[in-house]
Amino acid sequence: MIAAQPNAAGAGEAPFREKLKGYGIDTLPEPEILWNFEKFLVSRSGEVVRRFSPDTPPEAPELVAAIETELAKA
Repeated sequence: MIAAQPNAAGAGEAPFREKLKGYGIDTLPEPEILWNFEKFLVSRSGEVVRRFSPDTPPEAPELVAAIETELAKA
């Protein structure tokens, strides 16, 4: 999954990785999964089409739009 989408789109003001470092939490280097709740959008054919950072809420407009776009594909 990571190889298919090495960069996660983030919704927060500051990159989530920097926020974690501010709390003294070491993270793995990119493109590794950063934290729980990182989201991968998978197409009907099983391909990873998007990746969203853990701070992207489920109702984020960009996430909802990406899901709706994939659902609209036949």
